[in-house]
Amino acid sequence: MGRPISPLPASLGEVFTVAEALEAGVPRWRLDADDLEAPFWGVRRRTASTEPLEGTRSQALIARMHDLAPALPSYAFFSHAPAAAAWGLPLPLREYDVLDVSVADPHRTVRRRGVRPHRVKPELVQVVEHRGLRITDPASTWVQLATRLSLYDLVAAGDAVVRVKESAGPYDHSTPTPPLTTVDALADAISRRHPRAALLRQALPLLRTNSWSRPEPHLRLLLVDGGLPEPVLNYNIVDEIGRWVKCVDLAYPQWRIAIEYQSAYHREAAQYSRDVSALAELARLGWYTVQLTSTHVFAYPNLAASTVGEAILAQQKRPLHAPTRPELPA
Repeated sequence: MGRPISPLPASLGEVFTVAEALEAGVPRWRLDADDLEAPFWGVRRRTASTEPLEGTRSQALIARMHDLAPALPSYAFFSHAPAAAAWGLPLPLREYDVLDVSVADPHRTVRRRGVRPHRVKPELVQVVEHRGLRITDPASTWVQLATRLSLYDLVAAGDAVVRVKESAGPYDHSTPTPPLTTVDALADAISRRHPRAALLRQALPLLRTNSWSRPEPHLRLLLVDGGLPEPVLNYNIVDEIGRWVKCVDLAYPQWRIAIEYQSAYHREAAQYSRDVSALAELARLGWYTVQLTSTHVFAYPNLAASTVGEAILAQQKRPLHAPTRPELPA
């Protein structure tokens, strides 16, 4: 299981320096947790959630890639976090701050302000044109991320690489999308004697094709590492006559437990109304809904397994009765 993240001393305030935190007894690893941003070198800022800025940060990074691209030599290409952003892979916020530019041996690395240079062996990467940019292909990008991401975030990025997006019910009008690549292609990329092959081999069997957001793999792994069975991802619940009720983020159908991750994004009124109605219908059908936030998943991850575990125990003790609809007056 991932290391539980301890609370920060209140004396540090919202923005503080690394030196101040270390002097207050905060471990160095704690300063790299997802509930903190690094707006400048040696500075940390508390964040309520990792989500609201993720899309903005990704778009800003891609814009910077387009700004820099004309100045790069023809043999240079974007890799690591910039390539991940271009492919739509989720990353911790701190990874959106620097442009990674790679070259293959024997070329000289690109030395520019704001650029993190890399020289790689040609056999370790495949370079393609995507969104008007020279970047590493999805498989090469994922294996490169192993040098910078924890296991959980590596799995989240890998889930996005192999994701097969399908409809989440009658109100989901998004177009089904094929995966960027396959698990076999990722395994082949690992086999090219990658320096972080051990971590990549640990992550590969944990990937799932039906994970739709960064919090889902984090939560799934937290539950499994917390001693609970693996939940079903994006589970469609229907009522007693087979009518669709809701697609929940994670579920334990055997105990009628639905787990919903509540993001910080504001939902439109129509979606909010549907969610409220669906939760009421789930309760009528005997489902217990556990609602979790970024606090459970990123700030204090030990809360996730304990909260869901308590729900499982409660449902196991609860006698299952066939759902009944209330009778309306004549």
